Parts: sequence; structure tokens; C-alpha cells
Amino acid sequence: MQTPEGFPSPLSRAGRVFVFILLLAAGGYILVTPAAANPPSDMSVSYQELSRTLAVTITHPVPNPQSHYIREVLVTINGKTVNDSFYTSQPTPDTFTYIYPVDTKPGDEIAVTATCVLAGSLTRQLYNTGTNATTPPPGAGLPATKASAGPFSLIGVGVALFLAGRH
Repeated sequence: MQTPEGFPSPLSRAGRVFVFILLLAAGGYILVTPAAANPPSDMSVSYQELSRTLAVTITHPVPNPQSHYIREVLVTINGKTVNDSFYTSQPTPDTFTYIYPVDTKPGDEIAVTATCVLAGSLTRQLYNTGTNATTPPPGAGLPATKASAGPFSLIGVGVALFLAGRH
């Protein structure tokens, strides 16, 4: 193949195959890395007034807790940092609990943010109510649903229709 003067000669077939494989590998790495990184999937926080301790239970399922872990747990009270802990691994590959000494008073807002070493974070807030404060379970605060009328009301409707039909 001839090339115009001043242009480099094209890559050989082996060179083109090598470049193709290199680009394919780089593209695969770019696509897979974000999928492997995941923020904590759940976190519950509870404050024990008597012991003045904050229990933070984090769920962060990972295949290797030595290389993929919760790097930082930040605790704030009313927006001010009171504890900022950094880690180089997580204790288990799934769910674990950290305990922090925290001094709060009733009405204080406690916020906890757990951050993954690879990507993402999760934040939970709670208020010190004076005894034990806990994060509400998922769905808390939603309006209660009313139960269905049940079989007895259906029987009553059937009897009423039967009696109405006899007249």
C-alpha cells in the first residue's frame, strides 16, 4: 500500500490487532470499574443516652473487604463534625457495626455519612429524643393504610341484598 509523502506508513495487521485489543481492554475496564464500586446499601444509626454512644451499623456487601471498603464515617451534630474516622478495610464483607463516643443533648440532630473507598456514600440523620434515638425504619412516617372490611361485612351486604330482593 502506498502512502502520500509526509504521512507515516499504516500499522501492520498485527499492529492493528494489538491496538484493537488494547482499546477493547481499556473500554471494558472503564465499564466494569463503576459497576464494581458500590456505596453502602443500608445504614442504621442508634444513640444510647446512658452510655453516650452512637452505634452505626453499615451494610456494604463486597467481595474483598481489604480492597473495597467503607473508607470514612463522618459524624456531625447540628452540622458540626464531632468524629471523622478513616479506615483501610472493613471488618466483614457484608454488615458490621462501629461504636463512637458522642455527647449530645435532647433535640440535637445527629448525621452520619459512610463513604465507600471506590465510589458513593450514604447519609442517615436522627434526633436525640432524650433516651434512645434510632433511625426510623424504611417507610416510617408514611400514612397508615386501612384494613379491608373482611368477610363479615361481605356477608352483611349479601344478607341486605337478599332481604331487599324479597320485598
